Amino acid sequence: METQDEIRVTFRPSGKIVEINRGENLIKAFEKAGIKIPTFCAGRGKCGKCKIKLLSEDFPLTANEKIALTTAELDEGIRLACQINPHVDIEIELIDESEFGKMRKLTYGSTIDFKLDSHLKKQYVELQSPSLENPADDLRSIEDNLVSGSQRLNLPITLLQGLSTFLRKNDYRVTFVLSDNSVINIEAGDTTLKSFGLAIDLGTTTIAGTLVDMITGRNLATGAVTNPQNIHGADVISRVNFSMNEAGGLGKLQMLVIDAINSVIENLAVEAGVKTREIYEISIAGNTIMNHILLGVNPQYVGESPYIPTFRRCQSYSAEELGLTLIPRASVMILPNISGYVGGDITSFILAYDLHKRDKVTLSIDIGTNGEIALGSKNGLVCCSAAAGPAFEGGHIGSGMRAETGAIEKIRLADDSIYIETIENGEPKGICGTGLIDIVAEMLRYELIDESGKIVKTDKPEAQWHNDRIVENEDGVAYTILQANELNNKKPIVLSQRDIRELQLAKAAFIAGIKILLKELNLEESDIGSILIAGAFGTYINKYNAQRIGLFPRHVDPEHIEFVGNAASVGAKRFLLSKSARKETDEIIEVAQYIELAARMDFQEEFASGMFFQR
Repeated sequence: METQDEIRVTFRPSGKIVEINRGENLIKAFEKAGIKIPTFCAGRGKCGKCKIKLLSEDFPLTANEKIALTTAELDEGIRLACQINPHVDIEIELIDESEFGKMRKLTYGSTIDFKLDSHLKKQYVELQSPSLENPADDLRSIEDNLVSGSQRLNLPITLLQGLSTFLRKNDYRVTFVLSDNSVINIEAGDTTLKSFGLAIDLGTTTIAGTLVDMITGRNLATGAVTNPQNIHGADVISRVNFSMNEAGGLGKLQMLVIDAINSVIENLAVEAGVKTREIYEISIAGNTIMNHILLGVNPQYVGESPYIPTFRRCQSYSAEELGLTLIPRASVMILPNISGYVGGDITSFILAYDLHKRDKVTLSIDIGTNGEIALGSKNGLVCCSAAAGPAFEGGHIGSGMRAETGAIEKIRLADDSIYIETIENGEPKGICGTGLIDIVAEMLRYELIDESGKIVKTDKPEAQWHNDRIVENEDGVAYTILQANELNNKKPIVLSQRDIRELQLAKAAFIAGIKILLKELNLEESDIGSILIAGAFGTYINKYNAQRIGLFPRHVDPEHIEFVGNAASVGAKRFLLSKSARKETDEIIEVAQYIELAARMDFQEEFASGMFFQR
């Protein structure tokens, strides 16, 4: 009897059913069902976040599951979705709700004043009807009204084909949407007061958009969606590997990000009461690999030494070419990349805050899985990429989760108690990056962590209560933030020794990068006049705790540390609305000197030094 090539996967409690190929990884079922599940490690079974409960069939345990899951979890039938390749129909229960919570809302930075000088314009014309006495052709009549001298309009053939009918249908009263002398669209009547654009921050984790009135420069709507590519890994290298090793992988990644941007377009248009056909331009600021994937350009060689991108300068295409749901000739502009690992998002950051024009030395940090750092002034600008890993986003942390409803975002220890705050005041489910920084800083203050990062019992008489919270579990020594009986007998939320090591690796990458950039400019930490912190994660950090753990330089006055929110969106907006800003980005990528940390002989020394804490 011939066997079926596909098997059915049933999700409980929803009852949703999808079919996948026999022997295909279970993560594919989540992808088909449109259900998000954390896959920080790109399905390698290392992060232990894609937990499910098997309700029907059983499967042999993998070595990775034995490491990532506790005995209690295994006894309950909890498994890792990425480690299961079913050959028969199965039922599974979703147990990790962290991915389904409400995302921590992004902030969009302060308002930056700049001159509006967009090359996009709208011009309303009332043409004279042709006659035997005035037999000018339709296109000539339009050119006489819209351009001067011997210049000619660049009119796409699709608009030319229907031009005569459209003019007569609208009594020769129409509005032209122009980019220089190229016609983007022709609209009935006078629509000159309706001109909109979209600035996009194309992040590895989040895709954020700002809908802008291109006449006034006013923000009309802002919003964000999770980057759906995260099902194939939380970091860009995982996605590069997927594009190389999976049949049609690059196309799949590109389609995911195009669909997500279309979702942002639709959501913001509805919120602002704007028609999508009235959005004429989009500017996109993303890291270099994200920019390559968006355009369907092979990112392989960005991920391999010497990390050379296919392009650095601004790329511009039509919405039609990329499959975006706007008028076909709407312009989509990709901000230029500085290097293989410092992309258009940092170009945008530099542009937004004029980092290359400042008198005082400014340190700018965009904190994320792949954090970027820029340092300098009008006298010189250097930048680098710090591979921090996903710890700041809850990845590779035992009780970690993203900044969503129920995530512990603030923690303070007292002599005899623990105070926590969760996002949206939700029931505690885990700890996000800001909470991770807080708990480590507080444990350092109470001497529950030594300089090497080891969890130890404190000798402080007033803090003996906390010693009882230090336990031995399957991951080794851990500090208990919330016990099972404080969580309706659910799994306790703890900070393990391994979690602290993950944080140390992340913060060491940043501090090593900062020190090397200082060396390049022959500067000391005391020469830094201010620090600008960008990114959704950076917005909610306690800067005093960040300095305590060594994430930010200690010699900078905390009053000079500023959180600027989504700086990439601010710069993308400026790029969208200003011709001079577009020229300036070309200058920025030539002025900004990229330092490859891996090529530095002193990087390992600075990295090792950055692993230590100072009390």
